[in-house]
Amino acid sequence: MLFEIPIWITILRGTVIYLALAVILRVMPKRETGSLSPNDLISLVVVGNLSASAIAGEATAAADLMLLAAVVLAWSYLLNLLEYHFPRWRTIAQDTPTLLIHNGKVLSENLRKEKLTEQELFANLRKNGVDDPSRVRQAVLEVDGQISVVEKD
Repeated sequence: MLFEIPIWITILRGTVIYLALAVILRVMPKRETGSLSPNDLISLVVVGNLSASAIAGEATAAADLMLLAAVVLAWSYLLNLLEYHFPRWRTIAQDTPTLLIHNGKVLSENLRKEKLTEQELFANLRKNGVDDPSRVRQAVLEVDGQISVVEKD
């Protein structure tokens, strides 16, 4: 027998776990999913391993594992297509950029919302060659976790 587990169970298990992980990653603050520290990387590897175990269950046959891989890749491709073709879906699936500094004023409420400290913000400003927040027209926490800085003229 080619598959050890019924195909529909493998597809359902892969779908449920993939979509659950997509939702979990969507609600995490942007800075957790953007630039990765070593601890973040370790966490992702562990989560990936646990997710693989949850998806695979008792699957050991090559056909079952290939089907699981195909399901995960298919969902990734499908969600990317949805984001590309339907801007409304993109607003649900992706976070929006967050303004952190506007005309030299640090927006503390937005820092709190993104779980970002002033020290982390200032370190990112220095990485962008800016030593004083008053020289910043805007600093934005992008959806990929990076901070972009636009200096005043």
